[in-house]
Amino acid sequence: MKKPLFSSPLFLNSKNWRWALALIVIFCGFVGFQSGVEVSERNLSEVGVATKLYYTLGLFILGGMDIGVPVSGPWWGQVLLWIGYFGAPLLTGSTIVDWLQRLVIDQQRWLKKVKNHVILIGTEELSYRILAKLRERNPEVTIVIVERHITAVQAQVFTERFAAKVITGDFTNQEFLLTLRLEQALRVFIASASDFDNFEAASKILDLRPELEGKLVVHCSRLRFMRAMRLSDVIKKAIVFNNYHLAAKQLVKRHMLGHFSDTRKLDTVVIAGFNRFGQTILEELQQSAIGEVSDVVIIDSDVQRRILVTKEQIEISSAFRLHLLEGEIDHPQVWQQLGSMINLELMRPFLLLATPKDDDNLRTGLWLKRKYPSAKVMVRSARTSHFSKQVCEGAGIEGFAMAEIIYDSMPDEWFSE
Repeated sequence: MKKPLFSSPLFLNSKNWRWALALIVIFCGFVGFQSGVEVSERNLSEVGVATKLYYTLGLFILGGMDIGVPVSGPWWGQVLLWIGYFGAPLLTGSTIVDWLQRLVIDQQRWLKKVKNHVILIGTEELSYRILAKLRERNPEVTIVIVERHITAVQAQVFTERFAAKVITGDFTNQEFLLTLRLEQALRVFIASASDFDNFEAASKILDLRPELEGKLVVHCSRLRFMRAMRLSDVIKKAIVFNNYHLAAKQLVKRHMLGHFSDTRKLDTVVIAGFNRFGQTILEELQQSAIGEVSDVVIIDSDVQRRILVTKEQIEISSAFRLHLLEGEIDHPQVWQQLGSMINLELMRPFLLLATPKDDDNLRTGLWLKRKYPSAKVMVRSARTSHFSKQVCEGAGIEGFAMAEIIYDSMPDEWFSE
């Protein structure tokens, strides 16, 4: 039977002998300083006992580089001090190496035993939403979080808040993927910051474990890239999603369609902020609200370029009139131009403030509600805000947090065993 790596007494009993050796090193260094030995970079002849003890302890970190080397004094004192000079940094280095070795051993140990687990690749903001929903649906399931680099703070949050196990490594490397016991995994989520790496990892996982088809959930932050990859095996065999696309579906279904059904006439929709979320709102309106909307107004500081990008990916319906206004959403002149095109005071328009700037959305939304009291005003924020919620309720407008709507929009079947 093979002995486990690092099973010698040197590693098994390192805690005891290190403490003993540390005391010996401290004793040698301190006695050396006390014997009257002088060093090249400091005058220690007039310093007290506490200072010499401080310099002795500093040998474990700096190895004497801050005070210089012994140059004079009794020979036996210099010998003791040299023992401290070499012993302290060597002891520190060996302790760090031993800690790293133990970390590797512990990781290898639990990885060999893990089964019926869920793997989550990525530590971006979306990963926290996925983790929260996983824990809500499956409180007892083992979760393994994978990323190339995970900070100590992140690791603490993942282990203490979500009871997850953390492992670092290159998730696009096939050999590393094999260590994750994919054959025992219930489901794999891939949500790192790089779309290409997400597809690369998904492609290799499907090649290694074809049985994970339909159980592999892959996030793609750029709809343009996702649509370009529509013929790939990843798109065909995995569940590939865009968080903004999911959120847009949720918003249109839960908030916009109800408003449209309450109004007798065809509606006017104003999308103020045409980034990825605004673009997916327009796409979803074409899918779900044809026959309900007469005019769609898009306001953005870069609207001409962004509408060209949108037209490259989808065909914009002729079922409603599209109006483009270039400018910042909080600039009064933009809304004056809109007022000269469409009289919002004679209708109940749906005004969606959807830029990534929470304060601009809130401030502009409050102003628009005062200007158009009959309008339905919705204001986007990145995360749930107690302050924003209070202000919105008092003004009669609706606020929504992207974090919440993305959480709600993720299908429950993704998290079932």
